[in-house]
Amino acid sequence: MRMLPFPRMFYQDQLGSTSFFRFRELENIPGFIHLFTCRPADSVMTDAGKSDEVASPEQILLENLGVELEQLIFLRQVHSARVVSHRLTCSAGSRVTEVESADGVITLSQGQFPVIRTADCLPILIVLPEQRRLCALHAGWRGTRDRITAKGLGQFLELTGVESKELVVALGPAIRKCCYEVGPEVREQYEEKGHDSEHLFIGTHFDLIQANVNQLRDLGVSQIVDSGMCTSCRTDLFYSYRKEGETGRMWTAAGFLS
Repeated sequence: MRMLPFPRMFYQDQLGSTSFFRFRELENIPGFIHLFTCRPADSVMTDAGKSDEVASPEQILLENLGVELEQLIFLRQVHSARVVSHRLTCSAGSRVTEVESADGVITLSQGQFPVIRTADCLPILIVLPEQRRLCALHAGWRGTRDRITAKGLGQFLELTGVESKELVVALGPAIRKCCYEVGPEVREQYEEKGHDSEHLFIGTHFDLIQANVNQLRDLGVSQIVDSGMCTSCRTDLFYSYRKEGETGRMWTAAGFLS
């Protein structure tokens, strides 16, 4: 299992006045664009994923990277384990594409760029370089409990007909076990769902990352890159709902150019 933490392969970049992170490993995939925004890139998005008339820093950043607003896919994230598939369609007058309530999306066409918004939850990118397809997931403790990663990965493998060894999975910044304290009811729910709670919980601390890595390993994924960054430890760079309360959201956006 290749687990490569920051700062060796997960690095901070800047375009204009906007800072963001990306993985060196993913930059070698032809036509693939990805980014994890930083705290200064504060969004003006509504819950429906639609913006004010003034473009947000994230939108400007993506446009500078060659991604148009019309190519973005927003989810109504509800901390579920629901993963939907989406094929590119053209709709007159449509500026952004919003799918129904879900916390994961599989792109079936090039030129699609899902956006996952987080402030402690784990953003996950499952990339299939050969077919130029992507599965993007939002994994909080509830979705992880209900195995959103295993479900999304299973759907992705079924749709593409490939083996898990052909995939590259990237884990973005999220709250880590050093800072993620939960109540006993969370551990009880994980035990009821059959998770390896003995190794996921140390006292009151929960390892959200390992819980999702376990799901990837169980389905045979061998290429995993991890940012290694804790949103709660690094509020100078990222938003943390657990640490700060009401706050902004980072964007994780990725996809293949047409």
